[in-house]
Amino acid sequence: MIKKALSSAIIAGLASQSVLADQTSPVLGMHHKTPDLMAFTNATIYTSPNVKLTNATLVIENGHIKSVSKNGKLPKGASVVDAKGLTIYPGFIDVYSEYGIDFSYPSSKTRGPVYRIDRIGGNAANGAIHAQMNWSDHFSPDQKAAQKYLKNGFTAVQTAKHDGILQGRGVTVSLADGIANELVYNANAQHFASFNKGSSAQNYPSSLMGSIALLRQTFSDANWYQKSQGKSVTFAGDNIEYNAALNAISNIEKQGVFFSSQSEQSLLRAAKLLNNFDIKATFLGSGFEYARLDEIGQLNANLVMPLTFAEKPTLGTTQGHDISLADLRHWERNPGNLATLEDSKLKLAITSHGTKGNDFLTNLRTAVKHGLSEKAALAALTTNPAKIAGIANEAGQLKAGYNADFVITKGDIFKNGDIVSVWTQGQEHQFVNPTHLAMSGDYSLKSHHSDEPLSVSIDLAGKKAKVTIKQGDTTLKTSNVEKTNDSVSFVVTENDQAIRYRLWQGDQKNALEGRQIDSKQQSMLVTANEVTKDAEVAKKSVDDSIEYVGKLTWPNRAFGQATLPKSQKLHLKNATVWTSEDAGILENTDVIVANGKFVKIGKNLNTPSGYQAIDATGKHITAGIVDEHSHIAISRGVNEGTEAITAEVRIGDVVNPDDIQIYRSLAGGTTTAQLLHGSANPIGGQAQIIQLKWGESAQNMKMRNVPGSIKFALGENVKQSNWGSDYRSRYPQTRMGVEAVMKDAFVRTKEYKAAQKAYGKLSSSEKRKTASIRKDYRLETLDEILKSQRHVHIHSYVQSEILMFLRLAEQFDFTVTTFTHILEGYKLADEMAKHGAGGSTFADWWGYKFEVYDAIPQNACLMNQRGVLTSINSDSPDLQRRLNQEAAKSITYCDMSQEDAWKMVTINPAKQLKIDNRTGSIKTGKQADFVIWDHNPLSVYARAEQTWIDGRQYFDLATDMVARKAQRVEKSQLINKLIGDKSPKASSTALSASEKMMQPVWHCDDQHDTWQQHIDHGVH
Repeated sequence: MIKKALSSAIIAGLASQSVLADQTSPVLGMHHKTPDLMAFTNATIYTSPNVKLTNATLVIENGHIKSVSKNGKLPKGASVVDAKGLTIYPGFIDVYSEYGIDFSYPSSKTRGPVYRIDRIGGNAANGAIHAQMNWSDHFSPDQKAAQKYLKNGFTAVQTAKHDGILQGRGVTVSLADGIANELVYNANAQHFASFNKGSSAQNYPSSLMGSIALLRQTFSDANWYQKSQGKSVTFAGDNIEYNAALNAISNIEKQGVFFSSQSEQSLLRAAKLLNNFDIKATFLGSGFEYARLDEIGQLNANLVMPLTFAEKPTLGTTQGHDISLADLRHWERNPGNLATLEDSKLKLAITSHGTKGNDFLTNLRTAVKHGLSEKAALAALTTNPAKIAGIANEAGQLKAGYNADFVITKGDIFKNGDIVSVWTQGQEHQFVNPTHLAMSGDYSLKSHHSDEPLSVSIDLAGKKAKVTIKQGDTTLKTSNVEKTNDSVSFVVTENDQAIRYRLWQGDQKNALEGRQIDSKQQSMLVTANEVTKDAEVAKKSVDDSIEYVGKLTWPNRAFGQATLPKSQKLHLKNATVWTSEDAGILENTDVIVANGKFVKIGKNLNTPSGYQAIDATGKHITAGIVDEHSHIAISRGVNEGTEAITAEVRIGDVVNPDDIQIYRSLAGGTTTAQLLHGSANPIGGQAQIIQLKWGESAQNMKMRNVPGSIKFALGENVKQSNWGSDYRSRYPQTRMGVEAVMKDAFVRTKEYKAAQKAYGKLSSSEKRKTASIRKDYRLETLDEILKSQRHVHIHSYVQSEILMFLRLAEQFDFTVTTFTHILEGYKLADEMAKHGAGGSTFADWWGYKFEVYDAIPQNACLMNQRGVLTSINSDSPDLQRRLNQEAAKSITYCDMSQEDAWKMVTINPAKQLKIDNRTGSIKTGKQADFVIWDHNPLSVYARAEQTWIDGRQYFDLATDMVARKAQRVEKSQLINKLIGDKSPKASSTALSASEKMMQPVWHCDDQHDTWQQHIDHGVH
């Protein structure tokens, strides 16, 4: 029991609390000289996550901690608070907040696309870059808003406006009541950033890859800008512009960035980008980190986790059978995310961002229940965020000299303890009357009107008093429950008589005193003795640990890999082998595979020791299918079509390893795909060749050490003249303009490289006076084309435009690698062959828009016959898993040989991608990418039974069938667990797995703003 003196002592302390020193404002009226020395005695005190003191004393004075000691002497003149039975924690710190920032950027009233913004006061050229903003200049305390944080134990926050890609520099402030000047702890906290351009009306960037490219260029520009200071002019003769945004981040690698990510994949993308510039990173997590723990856990960074959990799925009329397996798995495992991260290299912090009301503490306790240790939880709320926010020398611990920021609770806050009060800079914010907490509990009361004692349960901590009375196993009717500051009263029906009770704290230890008044108004004294719960009931059962029935796979969805496949040693015997080489199709042939390569091909080979022999009699073995033109596995936008030239953007930045189309394509025998930018502008983004290694990370799917490629485009898509009246301002608007803008880009690139070369020839003294040439990632990419280091794959249909681009390429002395689509290729096959350009076409698509009216199904045959390196591509996830049938159509349309038809989806596209030395055919020494079919692969009846990449099995039809059954059982178990979960459903800002993973089918001409327009896609 807590002594009655507690409440009055705290009130006395509060009354004597002096106003914090205001150093620069004149005093109006009398100066406050009331002493504010206070001592909290007999408390359990956590000075830090690692140090717990019992029966300890905390002394504060003038808003700071004077001392923390065990059995220490009380200072003279101190107001003493007996905190026996209470626990004192360091104040919590939230490092992701917008508290006290009442600011909005002006909205644009311009109709249609915005390509340029006004340059005002040294701002950046892009409207999503606000790096020059110092949010300490805009901070204004808001006590009403502070209550949300204070009620959850927070005493300080790091705050900034969360709008834009580079959002400005945050400020760390106290949640105390005072003027802004005296509440700022760190005016120069971290820079804030995200991939989302926020309220910027500027079109660029409209895609995730565009945001990454913009950040990459901006960080590079900042380095250049810093090194150029003091140098009067650039080599080109221009004065170096004043750029406040670049100036603000000139030292960002040391100042650090707080980066908001919406998924584990976005976090990894941001980490890679920031690491390339040696920038210290703090990331806002998403709750999905457990799904890629092997990658995320190795990051040397801070991770701030919102305590928002996925909403409990609704069973609905189908009793849950329409809920995806991914959603059920995530619902079950999401609360354990923090626990899985505890042993990683990451420094964890916790934020209340996204939570409402009591959800924060409820979810914090849920996380602890799911395995997060209380020590790690306290560190994530105190010492770790203090370091992140740059205030570790004054907050986050209870030490002499630190700010008097602390939380007082009754009970363990990580279990079911109640926050009594929160103190900020020595100011008290009381949330629960200490007397009410002291009186709450279970008691035994001997009534004068009953032979059997009453069991009384009192809870006064909430807004309304709750009293439950039992007599034996019978619950008695209770009414008229009321509480005052120091007592509780209620009416109980005993033996058909209404008896009124009033109870309060007296001098007796572990008991309440009171009066009992019967229906005749006779009053008698009563005593309610505190009852200690039986140990078996009070303690948590050791069997109360959380057990998961759902599986954890990579990716964590249906058909994910429980374990990643390993390289195997195989002897495939007596198969029909389609080599896609000069050897052709070999009957009754053996293939030996080891160390990820084809080791030997021949008849009646001996099985080496330690090899697995597979009888492939009646089976057909082919090289894995290669797709020259694909848009699967791309996150948040296939086009960055906001400008005519966006060569700086990279599909490789946004590979989505969780896309189910990867698995489905494996089931159709596809092993390799070139992921292309769309065709919304003349010069688009850089492509990425991936191998469909289902379950692997995005980085491990990328084919390493291969030549780069890029997407160009001709035709209607790129002009935008037929997109409506809002799109008539961007150049080019005609096919002639497309040629002109491409020529201009290459001329500008040559001039850029010439300037770099000239700068390199300057003397050392001249270089000290002259700024270097700013690195331009867009022009650097175009220079790779001119050097034949990056190969052009160009979207094309019409003969005249194709001829134009051939002449343009020859003018700038590079070879067009592949015309993709090329539906009029049959009209100029000789010219293509002479130039050395390949053609990757559709089997029989035509008539779907005006510029393809001249397409014919014999196109592939005619190009192939004229010596053009010809392939069939998908440009569609549906066709990608049926490319074997697409290749077979040329046999029907124009009697192409089986071997030539099969080469159009294996070795020919491999040659177009410049990877034919590694894959695309079955040849000794090549990478063991192959498919085992149950029929001739060109047959409509053929099924891929097994698909192998690099000697590892990534798809097996038999395993797939087993997995389907196992997943049905797993889903039933999860649904049963969901049905048995009686917790109420609460709304949440956290994403479900389905919302995160949602992946649209991208098309070449898709043009939308992923940040500002609604589209059904996830946040990968």
